[in-house]
Amino acid sequence: MGCCYSSPHSLRKYRDPADLDEEYVDEDGNPIRTFGTLFRNSSVVIPDDIPGLPSTHYLGPHLATDTDTLLYDAEIDNGRAWRCVRFANLLWVCPCAWVYVISSGIGKMLKYFTCDEACLFTRKEYSTRTFFRVYPNRIELNNPYARYPWGLFGCGSWNADAVVSHPFDRGAFGFRKVRYGVINYLCLIWPVYGDAVARQRCPCNGPLWRGGWWCEEWPCDMLFCTYRYYGIADGDETAFASSLALQAYFEGRKISREDMDKCLEYWRENISEMANPVDHKRPVMCEPFSCPFPQGARLYKCICQMKRTIPYKSDDLRTEELQEIYDQYDENRTKQLKRYVEFKGPVQNSTFCKCLGCRRCMGRKGVIFCTEGCCDTAGCCYSDLEAQPGDPFVPFAHADIDDDNDASKVLQSVLGNPPSNVVYKRWEKDEETGKFTAVVTRSEKEKAKADVVSPLAEENETTTSTSLVQRFYSGRAPQSSDKPDQLTGEALSKMQGGDSLSSKMK
Repeated sequence: MGCCYSSPHSLRKYRDPADLDEEYVDEDGNPIRTFGTLFRNSSVVIPDDIPGLPSTHYLGPHLATDTDTLLYDAEIDNGRAWRCVRFANLLWVCPCAWVYVISSGIGKMLKYFTCDEACLFTRKEYSTRTFFRVYPNRIELNNPYARYPWGLFGCGSWNADAVVSHPFDRGAFGFRKVRYGVINYLCLIWPVYGDAVARQRCPCNGPLWRGGWWCEEWPCDMLFCTYRYYGIADGDETAFASSLALQAYFEGRKISREDMDKCLEYWRENISEMANPVDHKRPVMCEPFSCPFPQGARLYKCICQMKRTIPYKSDDLRTEELQEIYDQYDENRTKQLKRYVEFKGPVQNSTFCKCLGCRRCMGRKGVIFCTEGCCDTAGCCYSDLEAQPGDPFVPFAHADIDDDNDASKVLQSVLGNPPSNVVYKRWEKDEETGKFTAVVTRSEKEKAKADVVSPLAEENETTTSTSLVQRFYSGRAPQSSDKPDQLTGEALSKMQGGDSLSSKMK
C-alpha cells in the first residue's frame, strides 16, 4: 500500500488488468491475488501481497467499479452538535494546550468549541451538510464549522464546509466501532454525541511471531494508531459498510449501491447484534455477574436530541427547503432515540463491562490483551494447529460471531464467489469431528482450471505456475486439534525456512 512505502508505484502489480508481468495469471490475464496468510483487520481480510494493490488515483481503467458510485451514505447522529459539552475541553487550561494554540493559532482551537453548532444545528444546515459517504475507492466526509468570529454574528456564509477524502490506498486496513476511551464520547464512555468509527492505519495487526503488533486491541482505539470518524448514528453498520467497500477494492470486485444494500441487509439479519440481541450477542467478561452503569438515555433525550422548531413565524420565511430540513431532523430524532433507548443503552451501555467492551479478562479482545498466547503453546488465543509455510492464518481458540462473518464471507454469500483472479484459503472446522481443514475459495472458472492440474503431478513436469496451483488448490489433510506446536520454536523455524508465495512472484 502507498502508506507503507516511500515509492509505492515500484511495488504495484495490479495497476492494469492486462498486466502480464506475473508468472501465474488467470485465463483473463489478471495477476492472482491471494488472501488468508495475514491476520484479519476489523472484518477485512488483507491481501497477502498488500503492496501490489492499485493506486486509487492511477490513470486508466484499472478499478472494477466507477469511483463516482456512491455505495453508502451514513446516518449522522443529531447528538454530534453537543460535543462542545465535554469535560475534555477543560484540558485547554493546561500549559501543553497553550503551546498548541501558539503554534496552530486560536482559530484551530476554537473549532473544538462547537457552541454555534449546538444552538443552530438545523438553522445553519449543519444537520444536512454533514455527511460520511463510502465510495468504491475512498471515504468522503464533511464536518462544517463556524469561521470565527464572523460565524458568531449569524453570517451563514461564514460557515465553512470541510470536505475531506480518505482514499483506500493511503492507510485503510479495516474499520470498526470504538466502544470507549475516546474524546468523542462523554467522559470517554457514553456515545451521546454519536458513535465513533475507527479506521485501521496499518496492516500489522496480529501476533508478534507473524509480524504483527496488537493493532486491534483497545490501546490502539484510545491512542493514535487509528483514525476516528465521529458523530455516526449507527457505528456498527457504518463500520461494516466501509469494510465491505474496502474488501471489494482489495478483491477488485465490481460492486454497486444495490449490492451494498443487499450485503447490509444480510448483515442486519444474520450478524448484527441490534437485530437479534439474543442469538447475535457479543460476550463480555463479567457475565453472568454485572456491575450496573448509567446508560445516559435521559441526557441523550433531553439535551442531545432536544426538540427544535423553526424560529420564523411568518409563512413567507418558511420555505419548503427549510421545512424539509426540520422534518428530516424530527425523523432522525425519533429513529435515533428509539435506537439508543432499546439497544445502545440497555445492550451496549447498561453495565460497566458492556461499556468497556472487553470480551474476556485475558486474551484476544481482553482487558489483559495478548494475541499469541500467554505461554509457548497455543490455546489462549489461537487453536492448536500445526503452522506450515503457506497455510492460512490459524483460527481463534475462543471463536466469536464476527470471526466467521467478515466482509469477504458476506460478499461471497450475497454476491457470489470473488473474481477469477482472487484466491482465499481458510481453516474450516468440521463440527462433527472437531478437525480443521484448509479450504480454498475461488471462482467457478478457477475451480474448473484447478481440476485440470493434478496435485500429484511428477516433479519433472511441474512448472512454476503448476506449483502455485498445487499450493493454493490442493488443500491440506484435516488437522487434529491435539497438536500444540503452532507457536513453538519448531513451528516458527518451519515458517521462516519455507518458501512464501511472494518469493515466487515478480
